[in-house]
Amino acid sequence: MHLEDLKEEVKDHGDRLNRVEKDVQNLREDLRSGLQRVDSSNQYLREQNNQILKEILKRNNSAEQHDFEIQKITKGNQLKMFGMIFGASGLAAVVIDVIVKLFK
Repeated sequence: MHLEDLKEEVKDHGDRLNRVEKDVQNLREDLRSGLQRVDSSNQYLREQNNQILKEILKRNNSAEQHDFEIQKITKGNQLKMFGMIFGASGLAAVVIDVIVKLFK
C-alpha cells in the first residue's frame, strides 16, 4: 500500500465517521422531539383524567345526597302511615266504645 492509498482510506473513513455522527445527531433530535410530543400528550391525558375524576366524584356525591333524601322521605312516609293506622284504630276504638255505651 502506498501512502496515497492510506491517505485516501483515512479520508474515506473520516467521511464515514462524519456521516455516522450526523445520523446519530439526527436520531437524538428525533428522539428528543418524540419524547416532547409524548410528554405533551401525557400532560393532556392527565388533565383530562383529572376532569373526569372530578365529575365522577361530584356525581357520586350528588347520588349519595339523593339516596339520603329518598331514605328520609321514605322514613317520613312510614311514620305518617303508622300514625294514620294508629290514629284510625284509636278512632275506631272510640266509636266502638261509644256504640257499646249506647246499647248498655
